[in-house]
Amino acid sequence: MEENIRILKLRRSASEVTLMISTLDGPVVVPELVVHRYRLKEGIVITPSQLKILRSESELFRCDQTAARMLAAREHSVGEIRAKLSGKRFSPKMIQQIVKKYKDQGILDDAHFAHRYGQNLLSQRPCGRPYLVASLRRKLIDRSLAEQTAEALLAGEDEKELAAAALAKKWGEYRQFELEAAKRKSYNYLARRGFSYEAAKRAFEQLQRRQTEVPKN
Repeated sequence: MEENIRILKLRRSASEVTLMISTLDGPVVVPELVVHRYRLKEGIVITPSQLKILRSESELFRCDQTAARMLAAREHSVGEIRAKLSGKRFSPKMIQQIVKKYKDQGILDDAHFAHRYGQNLLSQRPCGRPYLVASLRRKLIDRSLAEQTAEALLAGEDEKELAAAALAKKWGEYRQFELEAAKRKSYNYLARRGFSYEAAKRAFEQLQRRQTEVPKN
């Protein structure tokens, strides 16, 4: 004879309810809405299929709470949220539902995220197109969108001016070296930041010229 599945305890806390069920070692946490929907009470007996539904509702609820905390901390791309929720061992089905929920609400929007992230990157640490695209790809943005975003953000920018702005942030360090060492370090740094050789050359020459024009006390 199969053991009855009984709800032993029902404990409310804020908007969630913790259920202790006779056949489970750990609690099942669900939103208050689920308790009302299925008319759950302490002492009632539920069927195996009802237990399966409750466990599914619990996973969806926990997945939603986890995603909400992540999104409250900072903006994420769809790929980042998927990867993080997967790392928390939520099922693909639950992740898909939660991602759809936040996409429908406009909270998850890769186009918006990519534009803001790229814009902030360019203002804080100027870079060239290859570096910008790679940075967006590391945020799990689709390659096509990453390339489109980079094109849009760099459309009105002069690569040589961006390179000079990027090198200016390191110039205090590099200017202390002998000319050839400073040039090598500058060119290598700008290449890593995605700038062309020509842009790096112009940037180095521009900053070096400014340095020699500054009168020494």
